[in-house]
Amino acid sequence: MMDIKAISDSIMHSYITDTPSLEDMLYVKGKTAIVTGGTSGLGFCTAQRLLQGGAKVVISGSTKEKGEAAVALLNEAGYTDVTFKRADLRSEEEVKDMVEFTAKTYGSVDILVTSGGAWSFAHIYDLPEEEFMKTIDINLAGAYRCAKHVSKYMVEHGVKGKIVLVSSNVAYLAQPVFGGYAHYAASKGGVISMTYEIAKELKRYGIMVNSVAPGGMKTPGGLSNGPVRTLPPEKQMEIGKELTVAKLDEIPSADSVAMVIYGMCTRMADGVTGQCIVADSGMMRNIVSYQPAIEQYPPEKA
Repeated sequence: MMDIKAISDSIMHSYITDTPSLEDMLYVKGKTAIVTGGTSGLGFCTAQRLLQGGAKVVISGSTKEKGEAAVALLNEAGYTDVTFKRADLRSEEEVKDMVEFTAKTYGSVDILVTSGGAWSFAHIYDLPEEEFMKTIDINLAGAYRCAKHVSKYMVEHGVKGKIVLVSSNVAYLAQPVFGGYAHYAASKGGVISMTYEIAKELKRYGIMVNSVAPGGMKTPGGLSNGPVRTLPPEKQMEIGKELTVAKLDEIPSADSVAMVIYGMCTRMADGVTGQCIVADSGMMRNIVSYQPAIEQYPPEKA
């Protein structure tokens, strides 16, 4: 006859004996991470958090000068286990080389964060096809290339790792006020859908795959990106004026999102896979501290 009390007592005892320490749950000591787009903005903040947590980090980007500057800045802050590896996310060979470089340099690949991306603004009726395809190639296909080669390494080496694909709340919330983001929304919506499928495929190997979707953030990229540069000047001015209409109650810091990504890279997220965590301070749900006024533009016709 089944001894229910003995089984219950055993389960209760296991809660004590099988519980890792909070230090083991909260830190990433001994892990090696790749952070694409790690030379600036959200990727840089994520790399810094991972370094704080004890990980060794390879940051990648397409510009050597920005990469060297980012590493120097982190070194000045006291982080030494960080290296830059140039990689164009549109090139499978360069992505594969980035993964191999990381494994050779630090002995493993345990964490992947795909923060590298590109964006611009143009209405669908003005959007050049090459701009659409470039955005998809970097944001969606680039995330695929990274997940492909990192997961291949993890499976072959028995690494029960964490993969975090950075998306955007634009996959759920049409924006800006008058649009202009169809190509970016398509790429980031694709990242979320791809996350579900990759998580399904890799669960049996103990690899947890999730997405984090930020909203607008304070980043250098946010200051420099604007209308598609190949549009006629009058079209750039038109959409540029439209972009100034939006009134936000706050613009979250990149670090507020980086902390969420960091959490998804720790053992705290061992029970989470195939999810998209929206880290936009409530923007997607219209949860605001106050409601800013929005101008009517273009003006209503008399």
